[in-house]
Amino acid sequence: MRLGSIAVIAVTLLLAGFDLVAGDAHAEGAVAIGIARGGVVQGYAIGISIDHPSKSAAQKDAMDRCRSSQGSNKPAQQNCKLVGTAINQCVASALDPKDGTPGAGWAVADTQAAADDAALAGCRNTAGAARRDFCKVMNRRCDGSAK
Repeated sequence: MRLGSIAVIAVTLLLAGFDLVAGDAHAEGAVAIGIARGGVVQGYAIGISIDHPSKSAAQKDAMDRCRSSQGSNKPAQQNCKLVGTAINQCVASALDPKDGTPGAGWAVADTQAAADDAALAGCRNTAGAARRDFCKVMNRRCDGSAK
């Protein structure tokens, strides 16, 4: 194949909406969660990472964010683990904002609304009857071309 033919193919792909380096088609995301011994009431940390060129870069960033999660504590941050990945999807985290309560949930879904709903359902399920209505979506982001 001649150099001119390669250039024509590259231009054709770019005009068709493909990114040859790292764009929406290659967007990678990850979620890491840390729960202290004794459960969420003892500490909860989360790291959400989106729009990375590779799965490993997204996972590293999610773990770094979880281990330095603001509003969390060391026991939760030290227990951070990767729990999900997202490729052109949305992520949400929901919590009961009162300290010392067990409500927490997270989700990855194709749309932000679906991720929000699933994260709230997880929070309400763990919060218990007395606190379930206090759950709120605290973090939400979409990766790549998801909305």
